[in-house]
Amino acid sequence: TSPVAFTGAVPDAILKAVESLDYSHMFLPSGAGHDARYIAELAPAGMIFIPCWRGISHNESESAELRDMVAGANVLANTLVQLANL
Repeated sequence: TSPVAFTGAVPDAILKAVESLDYSHMFLPSGAGHDARYIAELAPAGMIFIPCWRGISHNESESAELRDMVAGANVLANTLVQLANL
């Protein structure tokens, strides 16, 4: 499927969270059939990705470092607080 460009409050809050936490980041299109692509048709949506070993995802070999999982959780928590205060 073709990638979806998320726009609006959710991706803006994600970016603000990443920057406020001083994490490195990049914008990554996702062409996979994630629920967020369908939710975005009805409501604001966005996605947070973390690095996986050798870039492998959606596979039983997928693996991530604890520090990256914690960073992703921190971004999510910060994003949710921002959105709750809109």
